[in-house]
Amino acid sequence: MKLAIHVVISLLFPIFATIVLFFIENRSNLPAEVMIPIIVSLLTKYVLGDWDKGFQWSFSDVAYWASLLGTSYGIVRLLKMG
Repeated sequence: MKLAIHVVISLLFPIFATIVLFFIENRSNLPAEVMIPIIVSLLTKYVLGDWDKGFQWSFSDVAYWASLLGTSYGIVRLLKMG
């Protein structure tokens, strides 16, 4: 149960962080679709940590990074449409 709550929080945090960063002017030479997911993913990893313990890569780590990057990218695309 504790893991499920951590997963939900680590998916809600990128949504809010993406929305906040979307409204900050992008002065980089890269599009927002690239920069925001990278920043949000690293910020989420730093603030909340990841889903498992230890330093070995596992399927859970692949799912973690894919979900963070995918969630943030999807939110940026939705915000650009509107």
